[in-house]
Amino acid sequence: MSQPDQFPTVTQPVARGIDRRRVKSPLALATAVGLLLLVSACGDSATTPTATQPAAAPTTSEPSSGGGADKTLTGLVGEEGDVDAYKISLKDSTGAPVTTLKAGDYEIKVKDPSKIHNFKLTGTGVDEKTSVPEIADATWKVKLVAGTYTYTCGPHPKMTGTFTVT
Repeated sequence: MSQPDQFPTVTQPVARGIDRRRVKSPLALATAVGLLLLVSACGDSATTPTATQPAAAPTTSEPSSGGGADKTLTGLVGEEGDVDAYKISLKDSTGAPVTTLKAGDYEIKVKDPSKIHNFKLTGTGVDEKTSVPEIADATWKVKLVAGTYTYTCGPHPKMTGTFTVT
């Protein structure tokens, strides 16, 4: 007596699997393309200003010449109330962080109330710093030219910031 085949044949499940993949492949491709189009369309409209969404004002300070912005900048090591905080900043006369400046002559007033930090400013033609452990205020008159400038704490290089001069 012959026994029935205990193992199913391979050809039927494999054939069904191939058919299913062929049907899913165009659908998967169409779905992926549709999602990419949707994401790119959403990204474009979010960055384009409209009549109800004005463009952000630039954060550029200009040297004063008969009514322009003030040319005085303030550097601070630490923060108000915590002189040893691991923070360093450079702000314009309105108190806004300096990110971009027009080339020109500036006065930088540095407040360094910490014994563990200092304020160092470097860039084209500028290399000024306060000392550790000295607690001091300093005033530097500098000529900033086009380029990138960096302010940092010497003992703590993670305390840093940069700005661009155009």
